[in-house]
Amino acid sequence: MNYTFALTGNPNVGKTSLYNRLTRSSRHVGNWHGVTVDKASKKASYDQNEINIVDLPGFYSLTVYSFEEEISRDDILSGNNNLVINICEASNLPRNLYLALQLLELNVPVMIVINMMDELHKRGLTIDVKKLEKHLCIPVVSVSAKYGFNGNDLLSGAVAYAQEFKTNRVKLPYLSKLPLKKVQEIISPNLTKSGLNPIYASIKVLENDSFVIDKLELSDKQKSQLNSLGDYQATVAKLRYEFIDQITDGVIVNREGTKKTGKLNASIADNADKIMLNKWLALPIFLLIMSGIFWITFGFVGKFLTDLLDGGKDVLVTWVNGGLDSLNVPEWMNALISYGIIDGVGGVIVFLPQIVILFFFLALLEDSGYISRVAFMTDGLFRKIGLSGRAVFTMIMGLGCSATAVLTARGLEDPLMRKKTVILTPFMSCSARLPVYTAIAAAFFTSGSVAIIFGLYFLGAVTVVILAAIFQKTSLKSGESSFIMEMPKYRMPTAERVLQIIGNNAKVFIIKVGTLVFALNVIVWVLCNFSITKGFVPVGGGESIMEKISALIAPIFAPLGFGNWQAVTALMSGLVAKEVVISTITSLGGVENVFPDSLAAICFMVYTLLYVPCVATLGAVRKEVGVKWMIFGLILQLAVAYLAALAVRIIVLAFISGLLHGIIVLGAVTAATMILTAILGLMNINKRRCVRCKANCSSCK
Repeated sequence: MNYTFALTGNPNVGKTSLYNRLTRSSRHVGNWHGVTVDKASKKASYDQNEINIVDLPGFYSLTVYSFEEEISRDDILSGNNNLVINICEASNLPRNLYLALQLLELNVPVMIVINMMDELHKRGLTIDVKKLEKHLCIPVVSVSAKYGFNGNDLLSGAVAYAQEFKTNRVKLPYLSKLPLKKVQEIISPNLTKSGLNPIYASIKVLENDSFVIDKLELSDKQKSQLNSLGDYQATVAKLRYEFIDQITDGVIVNREGTKKTGKLNASIADNADKIMLNKWLALPIFLLIMSGIFWITFGFVGKFLTDLLDGGKDVLVTWVNGGLDSLNVPEWMNALISYGIIDGVGGVIVFLPQIVILFFFLALLEDSGYISRVAFMTDGLFRKIGLSGRAVFTMIMGLGCSATAVLTARGLEDPLMRKKTVILTPFMSCSARLPVYTAIAAAFFTSGSVAIIFGLYFLGAVTVVILAAIFQKTSLKSGESSFIMEMPKYRMPTAERVLQIIGNNAKVFIIKVGTLVFALNVIVWVLCNFSITKGFVPVGGGESIMEKISALIAPIFAPLGFGNWQAVTALMSGLVAKEVVISTITSLGGVENVFPDSLAAICFMVYTLLYVPCVATLGAVRKEVGVKWMIFGLILQLAVAYLAALAVRIIVLAFISGLLHGIIVLGAVTAATMILTAILGLMNINKRRCVRCKANCSSCK
């Protein structure tokens, strides 16, 4: 038979970890709230049954406040699920059961899975699931998705309950304390058309749920009658929590069976926040951590491994070139294979160790819960510039992949804030740009390459802050933002999870290099080595197709110090994938052949950091905020990249040449600010009607 099981629950309770276990998937997970922003589904087989497992974004209540929460609510209300598996966290059981009660009120088939039992077991505690089952009259299973469990046992119980389910048998005594009959009498003419469950609709009306009230299409008379009953929003919550307190009393016991009373003792790790979030120490600690990550990634460890692979690549190129030459292979074919493919594509592959190391540390930051602390400590600054600490999650994810990071901005409630976050995230340096920085910095700044790379990442973050502050002074100003976040516990990442993250990202990198980068590199090499009229021509003779095209654009970049066709060709190839930038440079003779001096190299890296992201990111931006905002982002990125690279060049020259250039610096920076402000003012993108209220609301004046 075919079944559909939906995994739901509060944020950060391990829904996606459970989903990965049941479906043998590797969907992204992390120890912070809002990792899952869209639903995913995959089929699993059990005992001749085909089960469609659906992973839903986390939410606290069927009364929702954000886009991803709407996805979860709508899926639950659709009636398409044979079973809703409500995942709860063992250490936060009372709070998590608040959603479970609402599912029972809705009368959908519910099964509770209590996750993270390993954390209770470390404290010598466990949960009496039989007692909880008796109170709620539904199956309750305890697991630890992080360390693995027998998924077939869970699916066995789930299938059996889905087959026998007719209605929820639990008695919820607090419902009798609410005026549900009076509400149903008032809304009964509208219930059939709305398709809503009567009890669910009545409770949500008492909670002033705008979604249900709108769906019922109540008349002014009905609304007046409901208002006369009084405000029950706080009362409903109070009654639910009183019932939860009753059914969870004595449920947490020690592993010998003795009742556990009082609060769970905080672990030593929990007290670490006194240091990690100290107002004087938080930022220095964060900078120290990031400096250490960069030093290891781009310093002695990463550099040693990269140099090792690079040496192997050079030996392979020499061997292949000599072998093909001895076989009298045509010169163009030998050059294509040796330098266009092996040297060009291999020039990207050699940076795989640094990619792996970077994602290793990102995995540690995510799974440990430290990213949430970073969001908390930066919320004050971000609120002043029209964003919130929630945007930090998206920004930090951008250090890995901008396209994936853009999707996480859905967790931001304010529409305008969400759009700005999506537009600004590509300014954070993604991992695809890493090979560009490493190769160029290693060629020109052997001893200071780590500092140069760290400076580029820092420049990306500073650019985001400056642009957000400018937005707040223009028509793109956001309203007051609030950031409410439950701080996750510090957790020790498992080797399995870290290896999974590294493996997935390394796999994506290798596949991308072996397909997209390979194909683009061959195309670029052919365009750089062939003329329409003369066939195969020497690179640099001014006859090739790409030389002629790039030479037309190159003068634009002359003020930045890299106005040659090779650099322009690399930038153009990077529009599809940033990894192709360095493979193109390699196949065109290497870094030293493309850049005349170290200053030109620095300006090129700054431009690469800030200019248009890859097509995958552009697609994600268009999907999230629309074509108009995507075009705005393109214009902004090109303008900022050019002005920033120009400013860097002028500032360096000012230090070299003295006062005259110093005056030029002030003029250039002032002009750049004026131009950028003018661009933002002219766009006026946010003057449109709200898609929800169809009127000029406070978020989109």
